Order: sequence, then structure tokens, then C-alpha cells
Amino acid sequence: MPRELPFAELRTLHAAVLFDAYGVLVNASGALPGAGDAVRLLQRHDQPFLVVTNDASRSPERAAQRLARLGVPVEPAHILSSGMMIGPTLQAHGLANGRVVVLGTEDSANYAREVGATVVDPTPEDPADAVVIADEGNIDLIDSLDDILSMILEAHHHGRTPRLILANPDLIYPSGVRRFGFTAGAFARMIEQALEVLLHEEAPKFEVLGKPSSIHFNAALDAIGTRDVVMLGDTLHTDIAGAQGVGVASAIVLTGVTTRGNVLAARNEVRPTYLLEGLA
Repeated sequence: MPRELPFAELRTLHAAVLFDAYGVLVNASGALPGAGDAVRLLQRHDQPFLVVTNDASRSPERAAQRLARLGVPVEPAHILSSGMMIGPTLQAHGLANGRVVVLGTEDSANYAREVGATVVDPTPEDPADAVVIADEGNIDLIDSLDDILSMILEAHHHGRTPRLILANPDLIYPSGVRRFGFTAGAFARMIEQALEVLLHEEAPKFEVLGKPSSIHFNAALDAIGTRDVVMLGDTLHTDIAGAQGVGVASAIVLTGVTTRGNVLAARNEVRPTYLLEGLA
């Protein structure tokens, strides 16, 4: 069983703290108990921290403004979202000036535009160079997924399958007490499974940028300047598994999708270092 302790003690055991956002600091109903106090405690002690979130729907400025409005006093420099990995990934694949379909918000699309990409609609007649799944915030979600699937298949038929990029691999998010919603990873999985049915072993897969990907975690470690960190998250297979993958400590916080029973039943290789009931 992970060591159980309060946040005020946990933060003294490591040089820096990484927070997940949804399920740890906030949910769709507002700030979670103790979240603002936890951040203010770190600030009083000049202890470095980052909010490492798979929410690719907001710019760092908008994300920080929302948290601050809810009573969690962070600055844009404290935000490291999976959306911030989109531009560098397009550059790494030589697609900085390419044509890219982005499923998500305008902020999601701007992550691609920042490196010179042109954001386009998914059309089978003129397939894009890449598809980025960033967020479910699209009023015509099902139509968009239909068009993306058809476009990928048409491009594959002509031998130029688009690069598939998944910024937010989360399947669900906590919207309240025992309330959840589907998010971007669920829709990427739908596309992948459809492609497997239609293309079999030739089906392309999404490259994952957000937690548990080492891409996201290594960017956080580079930004915070130390490996002596603890990652606080509410999800075993993203927050905890990702932290273990890069060799840093982790704490499961029981205010999101994971229960104490889930932790007890978890495989040994996906066990957090610590357990917190919450931040209060």
C-alpha cells in the first residue's frame, strides 16, 4: 500500500510538485477542497510547481485565468498542457508548414498555427498532412469524426496516410461527484478501432503526446529543472504510470476517477508512491 500522508507533509519530501488539473485541483463544478491552499503553501515557501495537464483545449493564459478565477492562484508559466506539445511534434515530423486537421477548440488549433501550420477542415477530396485530436469541444463532433475517418481512408488509398497525433489521451474526465464525461482519447480510440476493422495490419496509430507519454513528462522535468519531483494525479494509467515511466515519485489523489479500492487492486507496476485523500 502506498504511504498515506497529507499534502503539507508530502511537499516537504521533494524539491518540486507537479499537479494534474482535473480531479486534483478542479473538476467541472469548480475548485476541489484545499486546492487553492495547497498552491499558496508552495508559493509561500518558494517551492517550484507546475500544472501538468492533458487539457489541450486552452492556452496557458486561459488555463491560468480559469484556475485563478476558481481560487487556485497560478500564472501561465505554471501551466504545461499536452496542447503545448503539438507544435514541437509537428516540427519534429517536418509538418510545421503542413495542412493539419485539429479536432478541438480554437486554442487547440492555435497550438498548430504557432509553428506555421495551416488548420483545415477534414475533407476526403483533399486530405490533410496530419490529424490532431486535442479536445472534444466541437459542436459537430460526430460529423467531424466521420469526415476524419473518411479522409484518412482516402489518403491511405493514395499512399499518403496523414500523421495521427493525440494530444489528450484521457478517455474520461471527472465532472462532479460520481459524474464523468467522455473526452478526446475516447474519440481517438474510436477512430483507431474503425481503422483496424477497415485496414487490418495497415491501420495507422495515434502518436500520444499527453500523459502518460514521456514526451509530456520530460518537458515538465526540463521546465522545472529537477528530477526530485512528485506527480499528483487522480488516474493510475496516465499520471501514475507516466511518472513511473520517467522514474519520478507519484501520489494518487482520491478526488477524481480513482478509488482506494482501485489502488489496492492495481498491479504492482502501476502503484503510486503516496496516497492522498485530497489536498485539504
